[in-house]
Amino acid sequence: MNTTSQFTSNFWNIYIAAIVLLSFIGLAWLLFSQNVVKTPKKGEEVKTTGHEWDGIEEYNNPLPRWWFWLYVLTWIFGAVYLVLYPGVGDWKGVLNWTSHNQYEKEVAKANEQYQPLYAKFANMPIEQVAKDPQAQQIGKNMFDTYCIQCHGSDAKGSKGFPNLTDHDWLWGGEPAQISETIEKGRTGVMAAWGPQLGEERVKDVAHYVMSLSKGKDQYDEERAARGQALFSGPPANCFTCHGDKGQGVQGLGPNLTDDVWLWGGTQKTIIETITSGRHNQMPAWGNFLDKDKLHIMTAYVWGLSNKDGKAPAKKAEPVASPASAPAAASAPVAATASATSAPASAENTAPATDAAEVTYNANEGAVFFFATGKSDVAANAPTVLAELIKSAKDGKRLVVSGYTDSTGNAAANAELSKKRAQAVQAFFEAQGVKTENIELRKPENTTAAQGNNAKGRRVEVKLEG
Repeated sequence: MNTTSQFTSNFWNIYIAAIVLLSFIGLAWLLFSQNVVKTPKKGEEVKTTGHEWDGIEEYNNPLPRWWFWLYVLTWIFGAVYLVLYPGVGDWKGVLNWTSHNQYEKEVAKANEQYQPLYAKFANMPIEQVAKDPQAQQIGKNMFDTYCIQCHGSDAKGSKGFPNLTDHDWLWGGEPAQISETIEKGRTGVMAAWGPQLGEERVKDVAHYVMSLSKGKDQYDEERAARGQALFSGPPANCFTCHGDKGQGVQGLGPNLTDDVWLWGGTQKTIIETITSGRHNQMPAWGNFLDKDKLHIMTAYVWGLSNKDGKAPAKKAEPVASPASAPAAASAPVAATASATSAPASAENTAPATDAAEVTYNANEGAVFFFATGKSDVAANAPTVLAELIKSAKDGKRLVVSGYTDSTGNAAANAELSKKRAQAVQAFFEAQGVKTENIELRKPENTTAAQGNNAKGRRVEVKLEG
């Protein structure tokens, strides 16, 4: 049985075919029915049709021969066309032509013509391609085709669409990150907090957010103080995506301490964002751009914010002490668990520097390492954990367990362990993993390392089910 029979019917196929065929028959009848009048012989009086208007009568002359035969040829052309091409109901035509096949042929022809030109830049470094005038013109042509609808012809974006000419990147401005964004697309989700916080507490958080980047004359200090508590604790816990100081977490939430706003930085707009949330979708262009075109497009976009072909020097971030981290006040990590996780593996390779990093092993799972006192997820996590994220989206359960080192105050370390686990949970949710597929599970011993040990400052993620 045809599963679509409830929604479609062969009636329309027959209906369209009948209309087309009857139209052809009707046109033929019209032609020959009006061709009965013969050409008058010389000296023979031409009859009129009987119509008269203001003394002017209409002669009943035969159809001109040139017009008659042109009509016949048009009729024959139409009939032949409908035999060769679609047009009569579901009939596909003798040539089996489709617009999709035509498109593929044209693309193949264009690729054959231009692919050698694209391949010329395939092995060149991004920085070099970004400075090549010919490559940049090709990149601009592709940008004008695929990107200006959202980012504008000047690439400076608009409300809801990011500016590509500055160094404020939501998903990372390195060539590899830009390439991944263009190829696979991005989905950004800001939860709607209005129903949970209520109007007044939304305003409090909004004033705190404004205090991070605006002068004191633009926000209410009392509201900002109350908003800071909500930002750093329950029920909002904004720090999990935006960082403990609002500095942003790449791939999770934007930096709130600068004056770069995707949706607008007015009090009204910030309140609207917190209340209703935001949802952005960057489409994936991997199906339209092969690897050579993607390379050129990446270089063009990278070059928009690096005009001289050189990336800006990276600023060193200050390292906070564990005791200075804000208290995380979401539900405790142990609240969702009825069992304890497996002991931390001693084989986990800790990062060589005091920085955020993530590792993945298909058998052991993922390990998120954190800088001292911080809960920021490593910027390359979406790329490293693509396989794990896919499994979780397919229905597998992720078990998240947080650890700390033994340096500093034990209570602060316990809160920091919890905060890091929540940051990892927020990361996976931002990648599209359903909340019900993520379990926060407190390990038996959250302080799994002695001294200032990077192995202790970690969150382990196991795959179950």
